[in-house]
Amino acid sequence: MCNVRTATDDGLQDDSQSLSMCCETSLLHSFNSGYDSKFCLMLYKCYITIKIGSIQIFPYTDDTCMTLSVASSLVENKKVDSKDLAKRYVDEYFSQPKRGYGNNVIGVFHALKETNFEDVFLPGKMQFGGSGSYGNGAAMRIAPVALFGHGKTDESLQRDIEECSRITHNHPNGYNGAILQCLAVKAALKSDSSKEFDPDNSPYCQSLKKIKEIYLQNQENISSEEIAEYLGNDVSAHKSVPTAIYSFLRGMKPLSDYECLNPFVRTLYFAISVGGDTDTIASMAGSIAGAYYGIDAIPAELQERCEFKNEVDNLAYKLYDASQESTS
Repeated sequence: MCNVRTATDDGLQDDSQSLSMCCETSLLHSFNSGYDSKFCLMLYKCYITIKIGSIQIFPYTDDTCMTLSVASSLVENKKVDSKDLAKRYVDEYFSQPKRGYGNNVIGVFHALKETNFEDVFLPGKMQFGGSGSYGNGAAMRIAPVALFGHGKTDESLQRDIEECSRITHNHPNGYNGAILQCLAVKAALKSDSSKEFDPDNSPYCQSLKKIKEIYLQNQENISSEEIAEYLGNDVSAHKSVPTAIYSFLRGMKPLSDYECLNPFVRTLYFAISVGGDTDTIASMAGSIAGAYYGIDAIPAELQERCEFKNEVDNLAYKLYDASQESTS
């Protein structure tokens, strides 16, 4: 069913968590790229088609492009290097512009290129009349930073997150959403999946209060539609990151409308069923689930349908090695 791992002193048993975390990013965006705001039945039919032997390869989207750029930069530089990140984002976009990038971030990429990366934070800062973007784009790509910095203090990790985020998302809601998501992935990396998860032991952010209210009151029957209304499901960070975290928690237990023994698949299903910005919400939820359960929790038939799978796997191993070097 899934690999149950035990946390060690540094929070990582082996590279299965790194592999799982990177694989799920590609998986969730590949699998979800055609399902924004569609019905759960469509997802179920798609999954059944895959299970019985469909050979379709699902292409990944902009979220995966930027996540892999973050991972590659960390492997190469052994630290968060904002100028290198900006160059990688821009190079990746101009080499593959039809991956679903939003118009606002495209504008940032053009400005970075035109100014020759003189100030990599200025184009992001100038968005939306100087207020910056509060979208979930920074949070969606932050998982590699959690793995690389799993041995750092939260304060040190926060500085890395902000430097990585503010290239495109300079509004406090934008980079604070990335901080919350990154700390959630870090907590999952350091948790023992053989023991019951207690969200009351997660003190990172006030945004978790609503999730705790639902989860600790055992409201398993609350619908995905109600979660969308209560926590949000749009492209803003503050209305998608909490939803992703809740989806991970919800996937730990059986779902009333979807019989499945695999908690990773349940996480995927519930995150998509919430609707809205499904590919990014499901990717963020999957990052946490992948860090928590390990690679064996992701069904092989799903992994095999991901574009660029072998390259993602290789990068995951390199990221794991780099994270070990950073803590040695």
